[in-house]
Amino acid sequence: MIKKYVITNINNVICGFLLEEGIPKEIKAYEPESILGNIYVGRVSNIVKNINSAFVDIKKGLSCYMPLEDLGIENTLKMGDLIPVQLNKEAIKTKAPSVTTKLSLDGEYVVVMLESKKDKIGVSSKIKTEAVRDNLKAIAEDALTEFKRENNIDSLNYSIIVRTKAEEANTDDIKQETIKLLCKLISILNKSKYEVAYSCIFEKTPLIVKDILTYSNDTTEIITDLTEVIEICKQHDANCITYYNDTAISLDSLYNLKAYINKVLNKRVYLKSGAYLVIEHTEAMTVIDVNSGKSIKGTNKEEQVLKINIEAAKEISNQLILRNISGIIIVDFISMEKEINQNTLLKEFRSYAEKDKVKTIVVDITRLGLIEVTRKRISKPLYELIK
Repeated sequence: MIKKYVITNINNVICGFLLEEGIPKEIKAYEPESILGNIYVGRVSNIVKNINSAFVDIKKGLSCYMPLEDLGIENTLKMGDLIPVQLNKEAIKTKAPSVTTKLSLDGEYVVVMLESKKDKIGVSSKIKTEAVRDNLKAIAEDALTEFKRENNIDSLNYSIIVRTKAEEANTDDIKQETIKLLCKLISILNKSKYEVAYSCIFEKTPLIVKDILTYSNDTTEIITDLTEVIEICKQHDANCITYYNDTAISLDSLYNLKAYINKVLNKRVYLKSGAYLVIEHTEAMTVIDVNSGKSIKGTNKEEQVLKINIEAAKEISNQLILRNISGIIIVDFISMEKEINQNTLLKEFRSYAEKDKVKTIVVDITRLGLIEVTRKRISKPLYELIK
């Protein structure tokens, strides 16, 4: 399968398109000067005990929401305190950005994080073989034990999540990366003790560079017509990108990307069966309605409806990725009478959702016959970034 990652400017926004056989499977819109993942010395500006939360300023005029239970600091935190925090969610609509004291660093094979109560070791749910999971967990535990012993650390707890890619790596590489990231985390914590408020003590690799390096592992080509992207890549030793400078036809026109963006931002999505989806965004959630159109004919209507609903479930999973829809999603599928068909739809929908790189949970069917879905909110949806 021919894969390409194409980066160009669409409506004054830098966008990345993961193409499979020329068809976009993922679309990324990169915000200028995104600070997601950066670590700051924040100043506590407010404590709101009735919602067990605080507000922490990471810049003058930029106040971020923080849950107090992060490190069990509810009873010790005071107004004006300086604490190291990491931006883990950007501002979305009217919601303030969110920070956490559970500082984390991610590598190729593992993610390491400060933990509040005791050490935790987890393995990606996409690794299914129990023996492999146990082995990877043991490697991470050995690395953590060695790190704590060599650095004489007893007062801090850590969480380590072994990533899917670790399944293909050797033991030494996983162990060395884990120890390296843990040492870096300690260095950041020590640095925070001597910096003034609003200091940025860790700047995460730009998301665009991170994506380029990720996609370089399984794509045939990464190309861009933007000189600024080439410069960013040079600064971070990401040399796997090709500059496109054909003046005869633009990169956008070559792959018809702007037309595809317009299609993705349309609230209607048509299915091969003749049915269609209607996607509506509200302040609190996204609502998706499945309409049969004129696709149901003759007898065996229940079986036709099941087939259309399964087709819709697959396309909905694709649209959540393409549009970067997150938060609460309510899906109104075409009604089915038989419980066995409802269960079949749930099973199929969950199997599609499991393929999403972002944590997506198909919850259940409500009494009204609606299916509840949640998708982890990390960054703004596509419709907010591209107008």
